[in-house]
Amino acid sequence: MREIILSVTNRCNLRCAMCQIPEMEDGNEMSTAQLKGVIRDSLVLGPDNVVFSGGEPLLRDDILELISFASGYKINTCLTSNGTLITEGMARKLSSCGIGVVNVSIEGPEEIHDSLRGKGSFKKAEEALKNLLRNKIEATIATVVCRDNYQALPFIMELAHRFSVNTVKFQPFSDIFLMDKERKRRFIFTEDIRLESRKIIEQVIDLACRYKVSTNPDSYLRSIPDYLGGYRQAYHPDGCPALRYSCPITCDGRVLLCWVLSDKSIGSVKQGRIYSLWNSARHNRLRRAAIKNGCAGCLMSCYDYNPGQGKHRSLLHLARKPGQLRKPGLYKNQYYRFYRWLRYISGKLTNPVYYGLSIKGHGHLEDGEAGAIEEINSAQEILKDKIREIRGHA
Repeated sequence: MREIILSVTNRCNLRCAMCQIPEMEDGNEMSTAQLKGVIRDSLVLGPDNVVFSGGEPLLRDDILELISFASGYKINTCLTSNGTLITEGMARKLSSCGIGVVNVSIEGPEEIHDSLRGKGSFKKAEEALKNLLRNKIEATIATVVCRDNYQALPFIMELAHRFSVNTVKFQPFSDIFLMDKERKRRFIFTEDIRLESRKIIEQVIDLACRYKVSTNPDSYLRSIPDYLGGYRQAYHPDGCPALRYSCPITCDGRVLLCWVLSDKSIGSVKQGRIYSLWNSARHNRLRRAAIKNGCAGCLMSCYDYNPGQGKHRSLLHLARKPGQLRKPGLYKNQYYRFYRWLRYISGKLTNPVYYGLSIKGHGHLEDGEAGAIEEINSAQEILKDKIREIRGHA
């Protein structure tokens, strides 16, 4: 596992046009103690990152405590925010609790951004970038690509360059966060826009190289026009890597196969431990079914993050975009990753039962432990992915 995405709340102080999360029934938010338990139990799985998302995570009174708790275990932490609550004082607090990265949502120039997220939100998001960078916190600009803002994507790159932001993440609009699916017509591409946006994407790729700003893999960016134009995307031949690498958890504790397949719940961390659910027979059955039946070819950010992970770590990528070397937390993250790897390996050697590897006297693995075999198979697939990636760079 590389990433646990904790949606800590559905509450939000904005009402964005492309998102109805605040209107969705969220059941009961997990308590501070429950969320700390999930973070602590996840150490067994050796995640690289814990992402705190929402809604707006900063609406939780305990969010700084949760970030500090995760950082104490040397897990890289990421916060996704609309930026409106990141004052100078909040940025100082985030720095003190050890936050790794803060993703700030910006959709384009002030007029476009405010039309999508609410009047006055652009200036607050822009101020959030200043406050984060002033406090030496790595800030990422996150942009939802849609019909309203596709022409403004080069502006986002210029903004990143102006503020010395090293990373921009683009994600095409998805209706999975809309209750009223009819609203998606506003955001998808017509045929003429699809063709025009291809040229704009090439501008984005050129600007990323010129300004040494890291962004999504080029192949991912070039897929966005067709995706928003209604063309099905080819999925990974061995199954979407997000099924093995990414673990989304809703604010009421449900562990999902992925955000798009939100009807496929593995179980709840309120009733079971995250490592047991991750290695459970049910999870492995759902993964195999998803791989066998394919998917609609989504371009969610977890899909981008996982196939692009090797590229972002490679020497070739650093040579092309040396701005990565200026990231405030780069070297700390590498140290954290090595520390967690040692902890993960030593844990398997010293406490195999805890890691779901115990065999009962009758010689069979119990249902909750049977996932250990599947986890080994998954590790083999990950290794195959890495070998293919290395050959691709050769």
